Amino acid sequence: MRPCWLKFCLPLLLLCGVAVAAQAQKPVTDRKKVIEDARHAYYSLRTAGMDEFRATIKPNWELVLKDQLAADPAAAQAGLKLLNGLHFSMLLDQNDKVTVTHHADTAPANEQQRQGFDQIYSGMDQAINGFFTTWELFMLNSPLPAADSDYQLEDLGTQYRLSYKDGKSDVVTMMGKNLIITDIKVNSAEFISSVRPQFVHTAKGFVLTGYDADYKPTSGPGVVKLALKIDHQPVSGLQLPVNIVLDSVMDGAPTHMELAFSGHEVKSH
Repeated sequence: MRPCWLKFCLPLLLLCGVAVAAQAQKPVTDRKKVIEDARHAYYSLRTAGMDEFRATIKPNWELVLKDQLAADPAAAQAGLKLLNGLHFSMLLDQNDKVTVTHHADTAPANEQQRQGFDQIYSGMDQAINGFFTTWELFMLNSPLPAADSDYQLEDLGTQYRLSYKDGKSDVVTMMGKNLIITDIKVNSAEFISSVRPQFVHTAKGFVLTGYDADYKPTSGPGVVKLALKIDHQPVSGLQLPVNIVLDSVMDGAPTHMELAFSGHEVKSH
């Protein structure tokens, strides 16, 4: 049996909750200015004048083989020599497309080795393209829609909630009053995702330092959790990636990867 005071307090509490919710979710009258200010708050390589850049990418194979190196050093060193003979490079062109290329110092010795090389090439291509797909959102152009486009912007008190359509996908972005994005959720017919970025403030705007993310297909396998850290350094006056550390879990299988970027070549206008 409920205490008698509850029958008087519960309606009042419910009314208060409704009032707070109504007050917490209110449209922003100067929403265009908020979005314009937010777009200007983020570092953009396109705004900074970059057309394209190339770089060499080297995985940390010693880290990949650390267990094998401890268990069977001789066999692992032979494998390490083969892996260090695989070379990767990437190009991000002026149309935002990333192309990964590769070559080997020596041809595969047999069919099994050839298949192993092909798996590595495919895995690296997926990892690099996957990284740049999210990286481009925050570093290349803008993570926010155009100020005069179709969207809803709500003031939740301590933060903004931005809702809009990207093609057929529903996007909801949470952003603090300091204009720092804390979460971007995308709901599409194929997947549901959430990306939670981290930034460092620079004189030219917020620069991405990493993100945590969840990706869940609407059907079938492929559930992914990511935690990624990014180091950027100035190259020809532009902030470009020099190192990424990636921890991922796909359908329960963990992966750790470290990639170093070097030999950057930049074309600017």
